[in-house]
Amino acid sequence: MVFRMSARTNLLIQAEKVFNAFGYRRTSMGEVAKVAGVSRQGLYHHFPNKPALFVAVMTRGHTETVNQSIEARDAARARGADFEAIVTAMLDARFGTMLRWMRTTPHWGEIFEEVTRRCAQVVLEQTLRFNRLLTELVQNEIESGRLELAEGVTPEELAAAFSTAARGVNLNYPPPDTATVHVEYERHVRLLMCGANRKRVKTVRLSAVLPQNTVRA
Repeated sequence: MVFRMSARTNLLIQAEKVFNAFGYRRTSMGEVAKVAGVSRQGLYHHFPNKPALFVAVMTRGHTETVNQSIEARDAARARGADFEAIVTAMLDARFGTMLRWMRTTPHWGEIFEEVTRRCAQVVLEQTLRFNRLLTELVQNEIESGRLELAEGVTPEELAAAFSTAARGVNLNYPPPDTATVHVEYERHVRLLMCGANRKRVKTVRLSAVLPQNTVRA
């Protein structure tokens, strides 16, 4: 069966390319219409102005990364991955995808500013949605008997810690290599689990999860 892309989705894909190429300020509705192969009237039929188009593009992007994290979770489960690897796959689908997207545009700083200014609600909604997925994953591990959280640690807190760690990896300097950033995500996940899990099936060696350049006392 062949699925045809909707006109609106095509406009969002083409608009993202234009925002990436020119940044928010230099992007015009006329340029988006030209790249998308539609008239300005056709573009304005779907989006009343540039801010609305930008929010729609970012909404699609953030929603897709969470959708991809669900697919990554299911694929990791299907291949028999352990809990930490499943979490890592989900983090890479969300935060790794965003990091790789950032590397496609020289205007990511400007675009990030506009996202902060115009898309805070969208980012919040998808952040909460993603953390709920992680929380469900943690709860499933607890119910299966494979995980017992340390005293005072809740599933919600551990899920948020995973996300915070991945976001921190993305902000590291020098910037992480997009091809291997998932390794950094997993290292932080396993390190967090050393403190969060009271019921370890096997001992995790700190040398396997700490960065190689960690200074030891």
